[in-house]
Amino acid sequence: MKICPNCGRQAQDADTFCLKCGTTLANQPAPDKESIFCINCGERLPPDSAFCVNCGTPVHQVSTPQAPSPSKVQTAEKPPVDPKARKRKITIGIVAAAAVAAVVAGVLVIPSLFQSPAKQFVSRQQELFLDRALAAFEEGVDTFGTGQFSSDLTITANTDSSVINEYLRDSSIGLKLDLDQNSFQADASLTLMGSPILSGYLSYDQGRASFYLPEIQDTYYTLDLSDTIRTVSGQEVDLSGLTLPQLSGKEWRSLIQSYLDLVCAVVTEENVTVDKDVFFYLSHLGEECKGTRYRFQPKAEDVERMLRTLAQSLREDDNLRELILKVVNPDMLTEAFGPDIFQGYDLEAQLDDALLSLADELERYAADIGRQVEESGFTWDLYLEGGEVRMIQLYTSQSDSVVAYECLGREADGREEAFYVTAYGETQLSVNHTYTKKGTASNGTLDVTVPYGNVFGLSYDMDTGKKSPLGIPQGSFRIYSDQISGSLSLEVADTGRGSVEHTLRLQIDPSYVGGTFGSLTVTIDATETSSVKAPAVLPQDISSYSYDEYGALFQELGDAVYQDLIRNLEPLIYSSYGW
Repeated sequence: MKICPNCGRQAQDADTFCLKCGTTLANQPAPDKESIFCINCGERLPPDSAFCVNCGTPVHQVSTPQAPSPSKVQTAEKPPVDPKARKRKITIGIVAAAAVAAVVAGVLVIPSLFQSPAKQFVSRQQELFLDRALAAFEEGVDTFGTGQFSSDLTITANTDSSVINEYLRDSSIGLKLDLDQNSFQADASLTLMGSPILSGYLSYDQGRASFYLPEIQDTYYTLDLSDTIRTVSGQEVDLSGLTLPQLSGKEWRSLIQSYLDLVCAVVTEENVTVDKDVFFYLSHLGEECKGTRYRFQPKAEDVERMLRTLAQSLREDDNLRELILKVVNPDMLTEAFGPDIFQGYDLEAQLDDALLSLADELERYAADIGRQVEESGFTWDLYLEGGEVRMIQLYTSQSDSVVAYECLGREADGREEAFYVTAYGETQLSVNHTYTKKGTASNGTLDVTVPYGNVFGLSYDMDTGKKSPLGIPQGSFRIYSDQISGSLSLEVADTGRGSVEHTLRLQIDPSYVGGTFGSLTVTIDATETSSVKAPAVLPQDISSYSYDEYGALFQELGDAVYQDLIRNLEPLIYSSYGW
């Protein structure tokens, strides 16, 4: 009996290779019957060993002539493996990997290959437009739906006018903001030519407001808004529970997708036809292509059925009602301002009536709309080349108007897109987009041509994976037009100091601003978090002030702010107009 020195498997004396791992057994002497093996590392040891010479395990933990455990043998020194056996193992691994890859490819690719024409028609366009639009919508709702924002903003400016720059040098506007659903703090300051002119602090937290104008008056005022309203107007309110709604992008996206699915159900196997090896011409991009055309021409009953299904969903969709009510939150408003806030109307009942009324309208005119769509000869063509969308056209037989989309190339190598509307053979509006995209980084130009040939454009080079505290992707942007002698550009870049700088540059014909300047640069530096904090001053509660006392206080503060600002800003205003 032999024992494999690599894996410890027992083998017959006549075996040349281990049947488990392929290690050669030729010219390997069978183990001495009196030999022992270390159960820790698998080392073969002389019978009189006290400790394992490889790992030091005591001999009393060592067992006699039995094969070592494969998991332990791996740490022992291994004899050379026969190249043929290694080659066999590598080949088996490659075959196994290829099999797994084939299975994965089958799961991902084969279903799309066997999609029906109707599903192909819908899914291709959803992947191109709707999925990206819905993803951006979801991200936007999640960003703004939290109600959270925290940053210190510092705004500075300069021009190409040395006279104006005398006043803009060492001048800035500072704004520290910290917001959430229940509260906010804001600290604003104005510095002119290195001197602080005006500053102020304002806060709100669950019904209590505070404000402080240190350059005007060294008093930190605070008031309970519910008490103030009660004192001034006699109205009973409770503002402590007021909060911004928590919006979920995922919920709203799911809701929109569900209604889009209902609308897309108008596309069926009966109203979609497929023509292969069709030649078509991209008139705006100047390219002739050959591919597959999917033509969607709905029948009256298709449209009618879709509208009736949509109406039924509006009647029964509790999720739609819950999301709308979550935004309005009538229970919170009623608790805060009392039942009279809606002037006796039941907001939930009003919402139900509105949705039911819309559903009734859809059902009432479903047949007429369906008949009009079919009689108009409405046609929606989708052209694919090599599985890629190349052109989309929407038109009717009763009109010369066409709405179209054209596309060439791939994002990574450079893609050209054109969206346009024609009437009587003339282009009424066109949007041309040329760009490349790799990961979250993209650059390109977007030109909009309106009637009479006027062009407005945007060029950009940005990374949507790196956004500033203001939610703007880092990069460069430029807006231009053939109707304006000038341009507007924006640079957004990380300063490396825990903030992001937004540099807005305006190039303009000086005659538009009385010849005072031809360029203006405004810089907004935004930090990742705000340093705003309440004044270190004992607050004075004015919740019990009367109407006249409030009037006198705010009149005094307003006059002081006005006089202070006018006195300090007059020289800058006069110089900017050349006076």
